[in-house]
Amino acid sequence: MQRNATVVSALGLLVFATCAAFAQQTPAKKTAAKAGKHYTLPATKENVQWGWFDVNEKPKLTVESGDTVSIETWYHVLDQLKPESTDHALEGPPMDKIAGWRKENDGGGPHSITGPIYVNGAEPGDTLEIRILKIVPKEYGQNFNLPGKEFPTGLLPKEFPEGFVRYYKFDLAKMTTEFKPGIVLHLKPFPGVIAVGPDPNEPKEKAGPPIKDDKGRTSTLRPWKNGSNMDLNELQAGSTLYLPVFVKGALIWTGDSHCLQGNGEVNLEALECAYKEIEIQPIVRKDMKIEWPQAENKDYWIFTGFDEDLTEAMKIATRNTIDWLSTQKMVPMDRYEAYALASLVADCRVMEVVDIRKGIHCMVPKSIFVKQSKMAASKQ
Repeated sequence: MQRNATVVSALGLLVFATCAAFAQQTPAKKTAAKAGKHYTLPATKENVQWGWFDVNEKPKLTVESGDTVSIETWYHVLDQLKPESTDHALEGPPMDKIAGWRKENDGGGPHSITGPIYVNGAEPGDTLEIRILKIVPKEYGQNFNLPGKEFPTGLLPKEFPEGFVRYYKFDLAKMTTEFKPGIVLHLKPFPGVIAVGPDPNEPKEKAGPPIKDDKGRTSTLRPWKNGSNMDLNELQAGSTLYLPVFVKGALIWTGDSHCLQGNGEVNLEALECAYKEIEIQPIVRKDMKIEWPQAENKDYWIFTGFDEDLTEAMKIATRNTIDWLSTQKMVPMDRYEAYALASLVADCRVMEVVDIRKGIHCMVPKSIFVKQSKMAASKQ
């Protein structure tokens, strides 16, 4: 292993089970990961990049399918966008400094991303299953909107010509923070950016700055088929993400750590934070072929779509939902039935509208599959 990766212990990890698998899998055939080792990947100058994915970046860690990794993440702009630990007034970098950083890394995201992690055996055409096992936030967070008079960012830039930033101290014992006196927010951490190596056939930008820079790196600004800046707030601890693999070794990055976000992320940001640890378990799936990111938690299967046009993003997410419903084996159905069922039960939500490509995710409740539930209960 590379020198920046620390082996913590060899675990006989029992993989937690979810209700069902995607594509052609039935719940009884959910792929089990073999016991693996556990590693840590700290956030350091060597392990963190600012706003760009580079498939030529040397892997910071190499793991086997089924191993687990505890990853540390930094605050935005290489850990600069945070209050000082001695600053009890919760004052961090001012707006002019934040705006300057944005111009300094023009075209790239503000995100500090830790990685990449190379997964042995992952090949283009495979699916990488990423189980999010645990998230432990650091103690501060922030939210800002850039000045609308200078930057066309956020949903309503012309209505908010001045920039605004506020810093927050977390009560990690209660997992809360105070927005202002009288308003308490309950933290629900999830990774804003979690990605594998970029899609070499990603289409050219329809809006915004170029997707790639003159070094061939891919900006972290936009979500796409490899995940990236999805801002999917369902990816909390206990959830599982599925991403199509585009490069050998998959190459996992994560950053843009969030501690709370409403769907839409309308002013530009969530409650942006950093993690002492996000523990993941990557599993190479040779038996599963997908085109777009999918996810699941204990209650829902989740299907995504991304496009600069929100209606097109909705169409993509809906087609992905129909495709899965019409091919799953728990209760077989044709595409017309799947289309109807999606209309009745799929809860399609706006992930975000501020990352140039907009995101939709459609959530299918697992509870509707009562035949499968009754079969499972009869075996107990």
